[in-house]
Formats: sequence, structure tokens, C-alpha cells
Amino acid sequence: MSEPTHRAAVTAESRALVIGSVGFLALGIVAFLLVGREPVPLSGRGSAGDIAALGTAVLGAGAVVAGCMQRGQPWSLPAPSSSARSSSALSSSALSSSARRSRIRNSIDVAGLALAHAFIFLLGWLALFAIFQRAFIGAVLYPVAAAILVGTTGAISAYTAYLSALSMTAYRLSALLAGFLVTGILTSMLTAENPQWWQENLSALGMSSDVSGVAFNFTLIVAGVVVTTLAGYATATLAATATTSAARHRVKVLEGGIVLIGVFLAGVGLFPVDERFGIHTLFASGMVVVFASLIVRIRALVPSISATFAALGWVFLAVILVAAVLWFPVGYYNLTAVELIAASLVFAWLIVLIRNLAAVDADQLDATLHARPLSQPTSPAAPPAPRAADGTPAEP
Repeated sequence: MSEPTHRAAVTAESRALVIGSVGFLALGIVAFLLVGREPVPLSGRGSAGDIAALGTAVLGAGAVVAGCMQRGQPWSLPAPSSSARSSSALSSSALSSSARRSRIRNSIDVAGLALAHAFIFLLGWLALFAIFQRAFIGAVLYPVAAAILVGTTGAISAYTAYLSALSMTAYRLSALLAGFLVTGILTSMLTAENPQWWQENLSALGMSSDVSGVAFNFTLIVAGVVVTTLAGYATATLAATATTSAARHRVKVLEGGIVLIGVFLAGVGLFPVDERFGIHTLFASGMVVVFASLIVRIRALVPSISATFAALGWVFLAVILVAAVLWFPVGYYNLTAVELIAASLVFAWLIVLIRNLAAVDADQLDATLHARPLSQPTSPAAPPAPRAADGTPAEP
């Protein structure tokens, strides 16, 4: 039983090493050709850092797509229960339509994952090379050294991106979302041309066409796509184990609410406040409204979720309301502070929600595995617990 798993894990690592080696050679050669004969700085325009950042973004996105293709499906969703299958007798045309929607959804999800990884590599390597430049003031890289260093960044990025996509779970995707949001927003803040942007509002970061504005808006758009991806991850087991129409309706409402938050978040980035004030405000307000409605109904939508998490949601909502009152009419805070508090709590709650739903899934799976030998004593042995595509035990 352990030998096939062992071979699967070794195969996944072997393929990751091959992809990393290809990344090293490809980006190393490109860097050597771009650098030419003159030495280049570590950071700045035309530097080794710029080549590494752009190259790893492309390689990382490609490695994510390769990992998802190797996995067979972007997500390892549980199969529907027999009762769910029997209760939903669909026609062939309906099944075909559902399959098309599934393919479109999977394509969007893979694109979101690829863009999130690419953006993290882009900003991460730019920041790291900038730190290196400050640590080695005046240092330059000659062509061969630059090619080796840049190629190494390509190998690291391609290797990690492939394995990340191959073993993606709800837990890891929520961590990816958190890291992506922090990286993008901080980059926008640090590169803002107007140092007094915070005196206006948080959306002021997206009003310019420089690096700051592009980073802010792009972060929100891709984060919105990732949130819609999280909706599928988070509700997969709930949907598969739902045996009644009421339970399936609750799952659809929950998934729809999370998807709406992602759509509204992407809309905030698509329509900057200085160009489409009304639409921008509508999307931002809609996101908060959906967030509040999910908090109010979370115990009804997921009865098995913990009371502690439900109470945490009410606390977050109360803090947002107090912060809003302190801005207007009290005038203690400015609008930027309220937006930062609200945005931080909304995404903190969303990430914790994903982790709590994953915990609910794990408990349901554990209960099913323990109950199966009792209910079917004469049936064949239960199949082994699901594993990720790289052979390691899959997280919920």
C-alpha cells in the first residue's frame, strides 16, 4: 500500500526538480543575453533584479499551470454521495452544460492561482534584490555571475510554484491569499508618489497610473479571483455530503456569498475611485454588506461551525461599526483608518472562515471513516484516505 504512494511522491519531486532545472537554464540564458558584456547592478532599472523578477513571474505562472494539469483537476473535490446523485437526475444536456461551466470555472481558478504566484514572485524578488543592493552598496554583477544568480531565482520559483499548485488545499490557498494581499498593498503604499495619500482614503492608492496604482488595482483584481477560487475549495465537501435540498441550498448560498465578495473586490480594482466613483463605491459597499450578511447567517448556513467563530464575526462587525462612528460623526479617525480597519477585518474573517470550513470538512471525513466499518461490517475495506497529487496526505 505504501509503495505506490512512495513512487507518486518521488515522481512529483522528480518532476519539480526537472521544472526547476528548466527554469534555471531558461532564465539564466535570457539573463546572459540581456546583460551583454557590461556589468549590471543588483537593483534598479535594467538590473539583474528586474530580469529576475519579470522572469520568475512568467516561470512561476507557467509552473502553476503545469502543476494543475499534472493534478488532473485544479482541485481534488470529493465525489458526490450516492444519495445526492440519485436525488439529482439530470438530463444529458444539463450534464453537458454543467461540465462546460465547470471547465470555465476551473480555467478561471487556475488563472487566478497563476497570477497570484506570479505577482508574489515579481514583488518578492524585486524587494529582495533591493535589499541586497543596499547591503552591497556599489556592487555590480558581471554577465556570468548575473546569469547564474538570475537562473537560480528561476529554479527556486519554478520548483516551489509547481509543488504549490500540485498540493494546493484550502489551508494553503488561504495563506497564499493573505501573503498576496499583504505583499501587493504594502508595495503600493511604499511606491506611492504622493506621500500624503493616507490623508484622502485607501482607494487613493489606485488613482495613479504609476507602479503604486497598478500594484494596488492588480492586487485587488487577482485577490478577487482567488477569493472566488476559495469558495469552491471551502464548500466542496459540504456540497458533496449534502443529502437534502435544504442542505444543498445552504451550501449554494454560502458559496455564492464568498463568490460575491470576490467579485466585488475585483470590481473595486477594476474601477478606480477617480474614474468610476459611483461604481467603485457600489462594489466596496456591496462587499461589506455581503460580509455582514454572512456573519449574521453563518450558524444557519453551517450548523456544525463553532460558536466561537460565529461570535468572532459579531465582534469584527461591531469593531467596524464603532470605527465608522468614530470617523463620522465623531471625527476621531479619518476615512483611511476606517477603510484599513474594515478591510483587514473582512479578509481576516474570510481567511479564518476558510480554515474553519476546512476543519468542519476534516471532522466530517473523520466521522465518515469511523462510521463506515460499523454500518458496513461485511463490505470490503474502506479505501485509503485521500492524498494530494504529490503523494502526501491531503489537508482538508
